[in-house]
Amino acid sequence: SHPFFTGKMKLVDTAGRVDKFRARYEKHLQMKNKQKN
Repeated sequence: SHPFFTGKMKLVDTAGRVDKFRARYEKHLQMKNKQKN
């Protein structure tokens, strides 16, 4: 496979994972804030 193509695919995959992690992390923070208030 072409190196540029595989590199691009890896980038997209990583970005998707980061988005998922960020969404989960923000939910976690929201729950923490609710417990405080």
